[in-house]
Amino acid sequence: MIRKTQLILGLFGSCFLSGCVIQPINGSSLGDDTNTGLSEIASREDASFGAYRLKALDPVYVRFSGIMEQQALELVIDENGEISLLHIDEPIKAAGLTASELENKIERLYVEGGIYKNVSVNVTMTAKVFYVQGEVLAPGQFQLMSGTTLLQAIAGARGPTGFANLKKVTINRQGKIYQFNIKELEKDPSKDVKIKAGDVIKVWQTWY
Repeated sequence: MIRKTQLILGLFGSCFLSGCVIQPINGSSLGDDTNTGLSEIASREDASFGAYRLKALDPVYVRFSGIMEQQALELVIDENGEISLLHIDEPIKAAGLTASELENKIERLYVEGGIYKNVSVNVTMTAKVFYVQGEVLAPGQFQLMSGTTLLQAIAGARGPTGFANLKKVTINRQGKIYQFNIKELEKDPSKDVKIKAGDVIKVWQTWY
């Protein structure tokens, strides 16, 4: 019994000394512009669902880390959905991939092809646009104006349809999903959030 107690105390002490921390899933903020009313969806499946997929003529910025030969490239996906990279003989398919999927693909080509031993790739959209999907009357791509908020973005897509679930509107920002209740934002506009370039807004469908 004494040995068992000592073992438990020892495990507790090692956890305390190593700085074990339990972090909450809910309540994360969406940048400095948001203070309340946010809930980050931690599920990987939900996070990937609705992520913007690149298409032909999209401008992309490819930044490399860990190598000296090339630091960054500003590219436009061609009509065939492809981009060309240094030391890669054939154009690679970019259309249909998310930014993170394209990052992984480029890294794999360079490393497995023996071109670089270690390289880290970051892909971002260069155009200042955002996207509205789901239950709105005019879904699509929109030019981002300074100060555009979530409510304004939905209004710019001609507002929600009759099937919209205004309690479940999400923003996909760089692979992270944030959920909002539009009715609450309308009651208290101070909780409205600013949209950033590349954001994918989705108005979900109600099930009643």
